[in-house]
Amino acid sequence: MVIESSKDILFVVLAFCAVWFTIFVCWALYYVIGMLRDASYIMREIHDKISAIDKAIHAVREKVETSFGSFGIAAAGLKMLGGYLDKRKDKVAAKAEKVAAKLKKKAAKVKKRIKEELEEDTD
Repeated sequence: MVIESSKDILFVVLAFCAVWFTIFVCWALYYVIGMLRDASYIMREIHDKISAIDKAIHAVREKVETSFGSFGIAAAGLKMLGGYLDKRKDKVAAKAEKVAAKLKKKAAKVKKRIKEELEEDTD
């Protein structure tokens, strides 16, 4: 190959530049593709983490709703139990008052008998 004119030199330089430009573009594309792959990996990781957080929040929410639902039932049961115990306490207190009244009457009778016997003994 013989270089005969400046036009031939221009074509050789342009060919050399085209080769280097192609190499540069391939190198740049390699790094851009790598960065996009890493960005895609990071986005997938972020999506997985957000999904895991979302699942955890939903699980906690369901547990809280379930516990509050059963808490309402338990509260109603405790309220019924408290009412039953109050009624029972009132009944027991009334019965105790009756027994105490009977004992007072008996004690009064016993005192009266003792007084009578003491009076008879003194006579």
